[in-house]
Amino acid sequence: MLYRVRVQGVDQNGEPWKRSLIYKCLPDNPARRQAFKSEVLFRNEVAFYTQALPVLLEFQASCAVTTPFRAVPRCYLAHDTELVLEDLCARGFVMTDRKAGLDSAHCRATMRELALLHALSLAMKLCRPREFASSVADSVQEALFMPENEDWYRGYYRAATRNAFTMVRETLGDDTRYLDKFRDFVDNSTFFSRMVSLVEPREPLAVLCHGDCWTNNILFKYSEHGEILEVCLVDFQLARYGSPALDIVNLLYCCTSREMRLKHMSGLLSDYHSTLVRALKELTEGTADIESDILNPDCLWKMIQEDIHRCGQYGLGLALDMIPISVCDSDQAPDLYVASDSTKHLEAGTNNTLPVNTSSELCQRKMAELVQELVDKEDL
Repeated sequence: MLYRVRVQGVDQNGEPWKRSLIYKCLPDNPARRQAFKSEVLFRNEVAFYTQALPVLLEFQASCAVTTPFRAVPRCYLAHDTELVLEDLCARGFVMTDRKAGLDSAHCRATMRELALLHALSLAMKLCRPREFASSVADSVQEALFMPENEDWYRGYYRAATRNAFTMVRETLGDDTRYLDKFRDFVDNSTFFSRMVSLVEPREPLAVLCHGDCWTNNILFKYSEHGEILEVCLVDFQLARYGSPALDIVNLLYCCTSREMRLKHMSGLLSDYHSTLVRALKELTEGTADIESDILNPDCLWKMIQEDIHRCGQYGLGLALDMIPISVCDSDQAPDLYVASDSTKHLEAGTNNTLPVNTSSELCQRKMAELVQELVDKEDL
């Protein structure tokens, strides 16, 4: 749950002082906390702010970096049940329209920040492997797609996959080329285990990922002429150690239109790669005896392309849940501040929470177009 808190007083010199802060805490309702596994998610975000991020930023500060990663809010307090963060609105940051999605300019700005974040992991892993493993890679945990969560989320994803298949079938009719492949993908006996496999880290490309890179977790600051000046990423509850492609497909497949991807995806990936290469060069400059394909731009490009292809199904798996959330009306979104009928009588070991279900024309079209796109690219 999020609260905006306005604080005022006087400083040590007696001067008036005021600030707006974001206070983030666990839902009051115990059933909600259980249904959404809030404690696990909250601990993960605390670990990001107190362990992983400080170590990465200290490593960055030890290097001669011209464009440092700093696209996170300042954290004033973080422990098991509370987070106090900078209110980015006070610095002029705003969210975009989640229903409209992100255009190429917003995607490019976001992917450059992701590249800077991912480069920190790759460079530190090469330069300080032991410290990176203990302080960064092991600090966060997979909070969603773990084998032990399969039974817990079975009903949730059964509903999500059923809703998605219905939408795609209604849009595409009896086009078996797409429906057969999509039907196999949403098979409830294999869907969750496939997602578990896709998030498992593979070396040498594994990095600290944001983990939940969608429209509402990306804030932008603009010039008076509407140019994007800064990007800031928020909500690191799903931070994980895994392929950088997981963040990329999350952004592109859940937050953009098919038209935007067809026109700009190649250029966006190329720009991400060039930013990653430049950052890696600066972060590893002066470090002797490092030999890795990661530092070869051509090899790195090939690895990124292969992982984007491999993780396309992960992006689609997220989209089953995220596209309805991104296009639904506000009154259809789950309310964590009160108990709903589905959580009032939640029993231990069960999860009655259901995904957002909207059958709007926009939702149907976006879902069907993504399935068509991935089948056409042989990513599904």
